[in-house]
Amino acid sequence: MLVKPISEILDNPAQMKALDPGDMLGLTVDFPNQCRRGAELGRQFERDIRPQTSIQNIVVTGMGGSAIGGDMLRCLIEEAGVVPLSVNRGYDLPGYVGSHTLVIAASYSGNTEETLASYRAAHSRRAQVAVITSGGALAELARKDKVPLCIIPGGQPPRASTGYLFFPALIYLISRGGVNRDLSGDIDESLQLMAKMRTELGPEAPTVNNEAKTIAEQLYRRLPIIYGSQDYGAVAALRWRTQINENSKCLAFPYAFPEMNHNEILGWTLAHKLQSRNFATVILQDPSELEKTLPGSDPRRRIGRRIEVTKDLIHRATRLINVVARGESLLSRMLSLIYLGDFTSVYLAYLNQIDPTNIDNINILKAKMAKLRS
Repeated sequence: MLVKPISEILDNPAQMKALDPGDMLGLTVDFPNQCRRGAELGRQFERDIRPQTSIQNIVVTGMGGSAIGGDMLRCLIEEAGVVPLSVNRGYDLPGYVGSHTLVIAASYSGNTEETLASYRAAHSRRAQVAVITSGGALAELARKDKVPLCIIPGGQPPRASTGYLFFPALIYLISRGGVNRDLSGDIDESLQLMAKMRTELGPEAPTVNNEAKTIAEQLYRRLPIIYGSQDYGAVAALRWRTQINENSKCLAFPYAFPEMNHNEILGWTLAHKLQSRNFATVILQDPSELEKTLPGSDPRRRIGRRIEVTKDLIHRATRLINVVARGESLLSRMLSLIYLGDFTSVYLAYLNQIDPTNIDNINILKAKMAKLRS
């Protein structure tokens, strides 16, 4: 494992480049540009919209890096949507899917077997379907069935393509009347904040002034537990976990306030004696939860108090790392947490001295699953 001082790796471009032949860091740095391009690509859908029956519910179906955009959309729709949205990760679709359902099928490669199966299920049930993919069998099916299709750039890992997978879906939902207010200001704010964070968290910013590098240092050789507050924080916590899994090649475990206060809080009772020697807990918070002037009945103040008490209860068993979302809009705050986690996971991979792009175990699994079909 690590034999050099952390700064000699994270503040040394040559060291980082040697550990990253697939340039995952470069893809992470490019995320703000990707988000902007993704929003532009989403307007492809507008040229292919036909008269449709009314939409009563929305399902985003995808797996892994292609599905996280659906979780992000769900949070936005819960704040500003007109019909419910759910995320489907699997081969089949919920029983309620029918002609009044909009199904957005997202697969970066276009060959994800679960998403292909759920696309076929949506088509057979006469659902309204839109597709986001870089190509593959899913693009072929969309063209054959003449459904709205957005082709995004290919050739990079799905987890490094979130901007391409999320923003086209958001723009399409806006064009279909799926939101109840103008989100253009939220999108502009988010793009500006991502560009600012790129400078603050990128490889040129030294560890001493770089939040992502500092958190990676604190997570090094520890088991990360990621707690998010409420809905968008829980989505960000899930994203932190999957990025640490795929980039850093470590286990990590996400959960959310207030639900963890009704079960997992008791799991910490003996953790400091039996399990937690190498725990590190990241708590992702909304800035409103730190506001002490809110009335005690306000849900945001109550969540904040829950987090305060929980930290007091678990601090003996874990290293605590507090992260506060940035931005005015929900979209900005959610993306700020996600972008920080993406950078952190790449820097943690460097400290682990492992290639963040490598996915050998996933490739082995896919090869064995392909044999099962033949």
